[in-house]
Amino acid sequence: MLKCPKCNEKLIQVNRSYKCIHNHTFDLSKSGYLNVSLKNKKNSGDNELMIKARSSFLEMNYYDFMRQFVKNKLSKEDILVDAGCGQGYYTKEFSQNVKECYGLDLSKEAILYASKHDKNTLYFVASLFDMPFFSNSIDCVTSIFVPLGKEEIYRILKPNGKWIVVGPGPRHCWELKEHLYEVPYENKLPSCIQEGFEMIQRDIISNRIFVQDVWSLLEMTPYRYKTSKQALEKLQQSNGFEVTFEFVVTEWRKL
Repeated sequence: MLKCPKCNEKLIQVNRSYKCIHNHTFDLSKSGYLNVSLKNKKNSGDNELMIKARSSFLEMNYYDFMRQFVKNKLSKEDILVDAGCGQGYYTKEFSQNVKECYGLDLSKEAILYASKHDKNTLYFVASLFDMPFFSNSIDCVTSIFVPLGKEEIYRILKPNGKWIVVGPGPRHCWELKEHLYEVPYENKLPSCIQEGFEMIQRDIISNRIFVQDVWSLLEMTPYRYKTSKQALEKLQQSNGFEVTFEFVVTEWRKL
């Protein structure tokens, strides 16, 4: 199942370490995650402040309806990888519905948070484009608001394996956009074609919820860095408003 990122041989757990036949060793952290990233940088991905802001918003469960929708697509027989799992908000819930669960992200801070709050999942600091799994070994991969890394996902999935992709729907955060821009725009739907995969189903799900802390919501979106200073100041003075949360959930099957 797990492969060494240095030599691609099998990793076997020995006490609180994972080792291959060439004695490349990766130790479990105190919180229980493995760092198998070969990057030399001290850290990549989201930092501690970004993780705390995102966790604060997600744990208010505005996105829970989407989380439950995806969870219901999983099987008790699945070996699942949540690719780009962040701080594990979705992964922790998904782990209750599958046989085995793995989460990975390049942000060490995100994985540290996830591994502290979820003991049913083995978390990795690793790249989406170089995952520590053998080819044809995984039943299902989830990709939620992350770069897709299609070639690597195709590699690790078993034949006929499932790939569930979640992204913003056309009117996701529409009311937020109305506050920020003179002319708000709809998001484009993703392509219905992925080479090597067959689309099984596509759903657009939505819910309209009152959000008091709209600034934390803004921090969850790319709009934070595409908005004028005047519009940002106006939003900071807001006492909240109803927001449409809309998601495109696409299920693919590996050919």
